[in-house]
Amino acid sequence: MPSNKRTIRSKLLSWYQESARDLPWRHTQDPYKVWVSEIMLQQTQVQTVIPYYNRWLKRFPSLKTLAAAPLEEVLKFWAGLGYYRRVKMLHAAAKFVQSQLKGCLPETAEALMQIPGIGRYTAGAIASIAFQKKAPLVDGNVIRILTRLYEIKDNVAKNDTLKQLWAIAEDLVPLHSPGDFNQAMMELGALICLPRNPACGACPVSSECRASASGQPENFPVKTPKEKIKKLKTAALVLKNPRREVLIRRQEESARWGGLWMFPFGESPDQIAEELQIKKIPAQHSFIIKHGFTKYSIQLHVFEAAVDKKKSKSLEIRGNRWVSLKKLPSEALPSPHKKVAARLLERVHAPAHS
Repeated sequence: MPSNKRTIRSKLLSWYQESARDLPWRHTQDPYKVWVSEIMLQQTQVQTVIPYYNRWLKRFPSLKTLAAAPLEEVLKFWAGLGYYRRVKMLHAAAKFVQSQLKGCLPETAEALMQIPGIGRYTAGAIASIAFQKKAPLVDGNVIRILTRLYEIKDNVAKNDTLKQLWAIAEDLVPLHSPGDFNQAMMELGALICLPRNPACGACPVSSECRASASGQPENFPVKTPKEKIKKLKTAALVLKNPRREVLIRRQEESARWGGLWMFPFGESPDQIAEELQIKKIPAQHSFIIKHGFTKYSIQLHVFEAAVDKKKSKSLEIRGNRWVSLKKLPSEALPSPHKKVAARLLERVHAPAHS
C-alpha cells in the first residue's frame, strides 16, 4: 500500500482547488445530478457532455421527472451522445429507485451497487461526491495515474491487477473531502497525466511518481495489444415523398440503436428497398458519413430517391413515418444519422448561386 499517501492527498487536493475546471456538475452535490453527469461522461469528452447535461436537467430536473418520462422522450434528449445502453439503464434504474427506494438514492457505494445499472465506479463517484463517503473509483484515468505513480508493471487487463489498483485507490481516498480527491484524480488524468506526452513538469505529484523519476511514464499502464480496427461500408437510403418529406424508421429495442429513429439502412440501396418491401428504385449516391464504434471504422454511403404517392402510402406502416426536413433535428436520431440530417438541411439552406 502507498506509504506516501498523505503527501499525494495534500498536493493533489491543493492543485485541484486552484486548477479545477469550472464544470456545471461541480456546482452541485445533488446525487441525481452527479449520477447523470457520471453516466454521460463515460466514454465521452467533457466539452461534448456540457450542452447535453444542461439540456437534460432542464427537461429532467429530478429523478422523479426522469422516472416518469417515456423512454422515447428520454432517448430524444440523449440522441447524439452514443452508447445508448447507458441511457436505457439510467432510465430503468431511475424507475427502480422511484418505485422501490421511494425516490431516494442510498448514500453508500455498497448500497448504490444494489441498484441495477450502477457499477462500482459510478457508485464510488455518487457516494464520494454527493454524500462525502470514503469510496474509491477506478477508471482509465485513475488506472494510468496509479500505474505510473507506483510503476505497476502487471497487465491492467488482468483481474488481479485491477483488484490491486482498487485496493490502492481505496487506501488513497481520504476521510475528509473524498469527493474532491476523486475528482482531482480524474482531472489530473484528463489534463496532466495524459496517455501520450504527459505534462510531468506541471504535475502536482510528479515528485512522488516513480515512472516520472525513471523517465518512462508512457510505458504505463501495461495493456493487452489493441485489436485491429475493422473497416466497414454501410448504406442509408433517404426516401422523399411528393410532399418533400423523408422516411425514418424506429429501431427495434433489441437493435444497436434500439428505440431511436433512423433513415432506412443496410448493405446497399437494393437490399434496403427489398427490406422495405418496395420494388427496386433508382437511387443516387449523394455523400459519405464517416463514424466508428468499438473496433469498427464505418463509411455510411448515403443514397437518395423519390417515391410516388402510391409507394409513399405503402410505406406508412408500423415503425415507419414521414417527417419534414425541418423537423429532423428534433427527432431522436443516433449520431451518424444526425449528421446525415444536418447535411440534408445544409443543402436546403445553402444560398443559390447566380
